[in-house]
Amino acid sequence: MSTAGEADEPDPDALPGAERMVAFVDASVAIALTLLVLPLTELVPSDDRPAVPAAEVVADNLPVFASFLLSFVVIGRLWLVHHRLYGYGGRLTPVLVLLNLAWVLSIVVLPFTTEMVATYGSQPFVLRVYVGILVLGSGLLTVMAVLMRRTGLADGSRRRPPEAFVTGSVGASIDMLLAFVLVLVVPAIGYFALFALFLDPITTRIVARLRR
Repeated sequence: MSTAGEADEPDPDALPGAERMVAFVDASVAIALTLLVLPLTELVPSDDRPAVPAAEVVADNLPVFASFLLSFVVIGRLWLVHHRLYGYGGRLTPVLVLLNLAWVLSIVVLPFTTEMVATYGSQPFVLRVYVGILVLGSGLLTVMAVLMRRTGLADGSRRRPPEAFVTGSVGASIDMLLAFVLVLVVPAIGYFALFALFLDPITTRIVARLRR
């Protein structure tokens, strides 16, 4: 028979609360965004180096600034989708916790791949790794959205992602996968392959029809 003190002991196998998980994700994204800007600070001449005109610093390092802006937009977009997804609430499960950790990994590794983009440009290997990580991040969000909706339906809970959100997430992941296929087949297209994301309205309509 357990005592009252034993009943009050924390369960080491208990899942983190949804709010704690979201706070952890937000902190991880903030750190990733901060790491993105560090290479830019190194471009500014220090006191022990000859002064360089500010315009020249920017003009000579356009690939660095371009890769920073690209990754900032990408991370911001993925975070907004994650924020909306967990804004619907729902019950956390062990699988969702693991998927969240995997998604955070796909985010925190982006500063490293961004530095590779700035250094190596559109080399096929770097291009495929960068876009591949974006596919992983987008795909994980879609899997979480589908699982959260199914869990909510099974529990009879109204706190679940709506069908329209899931459909849109699936469409976005398909667009990202298309961009990855493009860089695999036609690497010369470079990062312009990401313009496949503008196909989202068309892809979402197709997915909505298929899910009916």
